[in-house]
Amino acid sequence: MEKDVGSRVVEIADELRAVGVNGLHWGESEYDKARYDKVVSLAAELLSRSDTRGAEEIERVFRGDLSIRSPMVGVDAAVFDAEGRLLLVQRSDNARWCMPGGLADVGEPPSHVAEREAWEETGLRVEARRLVGVYDSHITWSPDAVHLYHLLFICEQTGGELALTNETLTYGYFTEEEAMALPLHRGHGYRIPDAFKAHRGELEGCRFH
Repeated sequence: MEKDVGSRVVEIADELRAVGVNGLHWGESEYDKARYDKVVSLAAELLSRSDTRGAEEIERVFRGDLSIRSPMVGVDAAVFDAEGRLLLVQRSDNARWCMPGGLADVGEPPSHVAEREAWEETGLRVEARRLVGVYDSHITWSPDAVHLYHLLFICEQTGGELALTNETLTYGYFTEEEAMALPLHRGHGYRIPDAFKAHRGELEGCRFH
């Protein structure tokens, strides 16, 4: 299955932005920097073709952050109950379902991100036990304007009680069939089956996408 044109445009614009911004950071020649500056402008114009914002507004955002561009890291926690069902939460921002998870903070080990996000989103205390996989958002159909690497950990509950937060509408434990029938948040259609395979002992090693 091929990606739709809009998703591919967003990816190309993000890559061009990275080329331009990183070139402005590392470039030494004024002529090279002028070329990289043009690349940033073209990236903004391209993104505007698949965005509600105009090219000028997007370019202002781009130029407001000229730090080195690199993929961001997101981490998910796969928590199973005694019946082998997976804990999912319904997000408050878009009402879609996902495993507890979020972006890593600077200085924070990846496993701690999974544990922290589970606590913040569900009220459960968990410990990360196994890395299931590393997923590239460009490959696993996550149409974000930012390139992401997602890490998925199997986690074991060690305490706490399920509770709603300002990030969640509701929560529940689901079988694989039930989970895949839900309206899922970006990329979870790839990661949820791997979580179940790892929990059942059907997945050796670590998955890479």
